[in-house]
Amino acid sequence: MSASSLFQQLRDSRRASLLLFAATLAALVIAAVWFVNARSGLAEAYARLGDSNRLLAETQVQEQEARLRVEYAQSSRQLLQAVRLQGLAPEGWGERLINLRQSQVSREEALPLLATVLRSHDRMFGAEAFELSVTNPDEGLFDVPVVTDRQAAPLSLTLRGSLLFKTGRGYTDMPDTGVHLP
Repeated sequence: MSASSLFQQLRDSRRASLLLFAATLAALVIAAVWFVNARSGLAEAYARLGDSNRLLAETQVQEQEARLRVEYAQSSRQLLQAVRLQGLAPEGWGERLINLRQSQVSREEALPLLATVLRSHDRMFGAEAFELSVTNPDEGLFDVPVVTDRQAAPLSLTLRGSLLFKTGRGYTDMPDTGVHLP
């Protein structure tokens, strides 16, 4: 029996043709169902991949933040150790807040007031705001006023910040500079 005679018999037999058609159609339906399931499975796999990539990125950010926190803690410890070696331990210092807003002071009063905020071995000043200006446009800030029949115009001073001073190791109070702040 040759292949051409087999095709001839199938063509002649309606029942065999319908069975072949039904088998082919069933195979096509099964392949279509498999394809749809595979395609939805692929979409789910891509969704899981996207979620995994997002979680990976978030985890990498959290890991970087954790490393930075560890580095920050280590540098804080080193800084505290260096501070203690320099005698700048927090328990040995006091703080006084200074807040002068556009106060009018004479030149004679300005010098000792500014001397209180000079840095020395027993005090430091952390300025948030500092402004010193003349109130008379005819006078200069760094020029000595010419002595005339009138008194020199006052200076305008804004000074805001924290004055840190040693309290331990023989320094029980802030050193007296001759200026008493409010």
